[in-house]
Amino acid sequence: MTSLLTVIILFTIFHYTQSTAYDITTSTSNWQSILTNLKAGDIATIHYGIYTTSGSGYFQLTLNGLLTEPIIIQGALNELRPVIQCTQAGANSQNIINIQGSNFMIKGIAFTKGSRGVRLGPAVTSNAIFDNIYIYNTTGTGFSANDVGNEYSNITLRNSEITNTAALSATTGECIYLGCENDVCRIRDSIIDHNYCHDTLGSVGGSRAGFQVKTGSFNIKILNNVCYETVGPCIVVYDDYNRGRNLIDGNIAINAGTDDLGIQCTSGATVTNNIVINANLAGIGVLQNSIYPAVGYIRNITISHNTVYMSQADACLRLNGLSNNNILISNNVLYCENQKSIKSSANLAGYSILNNAVNGIVDAAGIQSGGIFIVDNTIFLNINSYNFYPAVKSALIGTGITLSDQLVVYDFNGQLRSTVTPTVGAYEYSTATNPGCQITNNFKCGSATAAISD
Repeated sequence: MTSLLTVIILFTIFHYTQSTAYDITTSTSNWQSILTNLKAGDIATIHYGIYTTSGSGYFQLTLNGLLTEPIIIQGALNELRPVIQCTQAGANSQNIINIQGSNFMIKGIAFTKGSRGVRLGPAVTSNAIFDNIYIYNTTGTGFSANDVGNEYSNITLRNSEITNTAALSATTGECIYLGCENDVCRIRDSIIDHNYCHDTLGSVGGSRAGFQVKTGSFNIKILNNVCYETVGPCIVVYDDYNRGRNLIDGNIAINAGTDDLGIQCTSGATVTNNIVINANLAGIGVLQNSIYPAVGYIRNITISHNTVYMSQADACLRLNGLSNNNILISNNVLYCENQKSIKSSANLAGYSILNNAVNGIVDAAGIQSGGIFIVDNTIFLNINSYNFYPAVKSALIGTGITLSDQLVVYDFNGQLRSTVTPTVGAYEYSTATNPGCQITNNFKCGSATAAISD
């Protein structure tokens, strides 16, 4: 995957003389025209203020830069984000902004009101970076790429915050919605990294997920994100149609899935180093949903080195409709006390279920010897303050298994794991105190560095 970020860094140092730099303030009456007519190499800097789009329709931007001369639209350095808002608000409003094209970057800008927040399209969009954006108080989905017939590629969304996505009307209110049902559009080779999705409890209907990747999409990396108080799953990823696994790594979900699961996948997914706390249904679940019709069964799933704490009404790990086709479940902490630690509708005899620490009833037949071991609350440094780092002499330390073809190199904190006797769960034990993120009760802490606004 070509690194647009690298090109942008070089370009900002050695930009071409034919490019134009625009300085936009709230007194710039033609600001929309300026943005609409940007050429390859142009940089538009928008200063803090409220910018209301004109007209009754959505604001459409088509940005076609070059890899060596990308277009950049950015908030002013050392100022609060400028806010772009839609003229209309409520159920019948238009999207705040539609953006399509290639080789561009949107950075340090907030979006509010309108229907969807930021929509990629309606045409194909590729090689685009969205960095440090804030989407809030919308009618529906915050950030979407789901126009029929499109294949979106090399999209990066990072360091951003999305909240209150059903503020203006009762909608499904996903923070991020990528791809389409039944593979009628898809996204590939993209990164969703260090974002914060929270407080979308007004969402109704649909999956109401934080981060949703639909069928046929592939090679998506969902890394180091935080979810808090979402009705649907923090992350739901459907079948990749055998095109290339999607990776769900280093995310944290607190009270995500207040009416659903914490993290959900179907096929073609690697789920590692995540921490899921207090989901209503399963903390992590593999569900038979939108399976690739040419195959017709669940396959190619790895769930390793996750820490799941509590389920309100189901199980820490739910396995529905599995067939033993490249399924690996290893080195997880599944701590559910009075709920089930593992629940499977299939007999797991012959499956690779290895070295998982469980607390709670195991409602699954056929798990091989060594597949699970029972633990109590002394395994964590401080269970009452959500510090799930292993305590000194924890039964998690050194009891994991390493598989050469499924090695999880780093832990939730980015620390190297032992290649011989790794620690079970999201954290690798290295010191007596947690060397990384400190999770406290109801505090939205995680790998994400996105600014938090409550």
